[in-house]
Amino acid sequence: MSIPLPNLDDRTFAELVEEAISQIPQEYPEWTDHNPTDTGIILIELLAWLTDMTLYRVNQIPDENYASFISLLQGTKWDAPTNTSARNRQKYVQSEIEETLSDLRRRYRAVTAEDYEQLILNDWNELPECDLKIARVKCLPQRNLSESDANTFVTGNVSLVIVPEPTDLEDFPIDTTELFDFIEQRKILTTFQHIVTPEYIYVAIDAGLVVEDSARSQEVLRNAVEELRRFFSPLESGKYWEGKGWPFGQSVYLSELYKVLHNLEGVDYVKELTLKDEKNNSNLEEISLADNQLVNFNLLNSTFTIYNTSS
Repeated sequence: MSIPLPNLDDRTFAELVEEAISQIPQEYPEWTDHNPTDTGIILIELLAWLTDMTLYRVNQIPDENYASFISLLQGTKWDAPTNTSARNRQKYVQSEIEETLSDLRRRYRAVTAEDYEQLILNDWNELPECDLKIARVKCLPQRNLSESDANTFVTGNVSLVIVPEPTDLEDFPIDTTELFDFIEQRKILTTFQHIVTPEYIYVAIDAGLVVEDSARSQEVLRNAVEELRRFFSPLESGKYWEGKGWPFGQSVYLSELYKVLHNLEGVDYVKELTLKDEKNNSNLEEISLADNQLVNFNLLNSTFTIYNTSS
């Protein structure tokens, strides 16, 4: 939001004359003739006119001044066009002002975590020569994920956890040299940066679903698989996680899986549900994730059993 410019020309000629005459009884009580023909009144009106003209000029900023300010902001000499009408000249100056201010407000330097993330998601992805498109990025300050885990804090380091487009867990490692150079030019000099990909945590389930009498078992099973894929997806999660994918560091809770499966069309209730990790531990209420981790839903090791309400 721009700062409104003050109106410096806020006093009229009549107001200036009236205020000056009102001071006469205090400053010079012997002066009693306040008629327009009085020499002193004529002098007051003359000074009020000069003041009115000066205020008018103060309130007007000529195009030359704007051109000088634009030159200071751009760092190079800029001149307003002279071979055009005054109206078009002002439009051109205003257009240049808006473009200059827009460039100044554009994010360039990476200081905060949001700066790093927005520079990658916006500026980097918009580069025409950019081959590595980034779908998601998580900036973790005071982390060196190249050498240690997310629970170890290292002063002066920042780690960028990126999810490329399209995301495929088998496509890693990826070449991040150009992205590293892009951020290197924008980061604070005393900061060491690290670009890594997410660590995916294995998750599988065993579920028993009781379907309604009118529901088709195979269709319910197919919908359950697709719903869980969206729920755990690192990118296109549909109605879950605002469609942005599984949040970094978001733990997996058994209670949330109950809710996802129970809300499926055709499911009467969830008869049994177990959550399994990579070691095949099944009596889990929760699988915790670190700040740099996402979920790898293992469908091959998951089982779904369909029951009828009569069984």
